[in-house]
Amino acid sequence: MNPSVSILVFLLILCGMASGWLYKRNRQMARQVQQQLQETARQAEVFNGRNERYRALLRQSTDGIIVLDAENWRIQEANDQFRHIMGFEEAEVVWLHIKDLAISADIVADLEAALATGESRSQRHFRRKDGHGITVEFSATQISYSDKQAIVATFRDITEYVRLQEALKRDIKTAGQVQRSLLPADLDTGQVSVRTIFEPHHMVSGDFFHYTFIKGGHVLAGYMIDVSGHGLGTALQTAALNVLMQEAYLLEVPLIDKVRWINQTVMRYFTEETFAAMLCFELDFDSKILTLVPAGITGFFAASGAHHGLLKTGGSLLGIIPELDITEFLLPVKPGDTFYFVTDGILDLVEVNGFPDNMDLWDFDRTANWFNQLIKTSRRWDDASGLFIKLS
Repeated sequence: MNPSVSILVFLLILCGMASGWLYKRNRQMARQVQQQLQETARQAEVFNGRNERYRALLRQSTDGIIVLDAENWRIQEANDQFRHIMGFEEAEVVWLHIKDLAISADIVADLEAALATGESRSQRHFRRKDGHGITVEFSATQISYSDKQAIVATFRDITEYVRLQEALKRDIKTAGQVQRSLLPADLDTGQVSVRTIFEPHHMVSGDFFHYTFIKGGHVLAGYMIDVSGHGLGTALQTAALNVLMQEAYLLEVPLIDKVRWINQTVMRYFTEETFAAMLCFELDFDSKILTLVPAGITGFFAASGAHHGLLKTGGSLLGIIPELDITEFLLPVKPGDTFYFVTDGILDLVEVNGFPDNMDLWDFDRTANWFNQLIKTSRRWDDASGLFIKLS
């Protein structure tokens, strides 16, 4: 074969091989490009999904949310709820300084604390666009992105909640004042002296007491009650029991039957969670007999010829079972005898602190003053009330 022809054939074969290789290489590269494009599209879809979720979170959150620049404290982004709370249009919010909104002068200190600790929570006062002040529950959290620092702050409008809480506090304060006004004053007659103390654990008390003269002034009748709980509902229960006791004073039956009648009556409106301890007494000046019926009150203090110190009592609590397991006690008395009826709030304090070594229960005024100081200077976890009696 002609050498020229051989060379030409060789070149043609070589070109064919090169073309086949290039074709395969191009197809391979095309597949790789297609795969990269698909991956880019997938990542873009994921990114867009995340971004849409983020936007949905901002739009649909029930709390106002803003993103603040951590260097200048200006708003970079705000959601619809924030604009609704503060009364701004979208274009008016961006780049507002946080001080333009906050009535609280130390709002920047809160934000700096968020940067230092990662989070800050507080109750703050802000001013709407229309000038009206609102109270918000304010929370600020530090975030990082693209080597930058920002603060995400949430706002929850609690203006109405705070208003209702303040109104409730005023109502409770008024109820406490009314409750205290219904208590009897201290008393000094030729036959008997009475001293009282009344210290609620909160603004209203579950304790109550009362006394009055019955049977033409020949008998001093009274009671002390301690209803479970400390709130406004408990105070209403004590008021109801006081009304019942006013009726019970008029019943011509033994004292123990009056207590049983009280229990049967309160069973109709006490809830399952409500009960009460009570101690009722009648001091007959003619017979010189003190009649006592304890129902859940666990003890009282006395200085008399027959008893001295703590006298432990008991009996069923009111409002739990229809038939009470109670006992009527008859104590002979004489001039100079003293009796100190107290609720659990005082009994618990005496158990913890004890009596002073020089305490003399016969010294009526000094002992009454000591009880009064005890409930004011000691840490208490219950209402504390006392009704103290001395025969003249």
